[in-house]
Amino acid sequence: MRKLLWIALLAGGTVGVAQDSVRYTGGYVFHDGIYLDFAAFRHNAPSIPISALRTAQGQPVDDLRNSGEKLYFIDSAGQRTRVELDGTWGFCNSGVVYVRAGNGFSRIGLMGSLAHLVYDATYRNFDPYMMGGSTTYTVEEQRFLDMATGAFPPVSAAGIRAVLARDGLLLEEFDALPKKQRKRPEAVFLFMRRYNDRHPLYFPK
Repeated sequence: MRKLLWIALLAGGTVGVAQDSVRYTGGYVFHDGIYLDFAAFRHNAPSIPISALRTAQGQPVDDLRNSGEKLYFIDSAGQRTRVELDGTWGFCNSGVVYVRAGNGFSRIGLMGSLAHLVYDATYRNFDPYMMGGSTTYTVEEQRFLDMATGAFPPVSAAGIRAVLARDGLLLEEFDALPKKQRKRPEAVFLFMRRYNDRHPLYFPK
């Protein structure tokens, strides 16, 4: 039954909220460790707790943000397995959640049913007329994180509209704006806030 309640909750419902979950506030405690997928994060159940991680020298890991060396997971049988942090969905360090995005891991800057994050991304341009054949450049990008699906919609009119499709009232109000106004960042973030107000974020107790 507990699993069924959480399936409904992740799908955007509120079934079992009182018994099985708590509304997110800034004081909510996330458990430290590595998330192999989005579901582990949403259940506040790291796939690999930080207590099970070791360095190459066998020392406990206390800060995943600065774990430049190899990481290993010690399972219940005492077996050591290499963990590639870059291949994970994200991690929680000292109660702060970081998501794999762009050039590394980005902190979720604004938590909500529609969260927001900013990150750096590096791209390469290929030009046969330049020495070396290519140039690289780094830009700052931003994305939403849809807590109902795990998707990362663009921070744009199209991105917010795709999420508002689940809320007929907000979608109608958004579509009523002039097209030029819908594309403005102020309008996009206004409807993000309104969506979050109408659709509170819940996590397991």
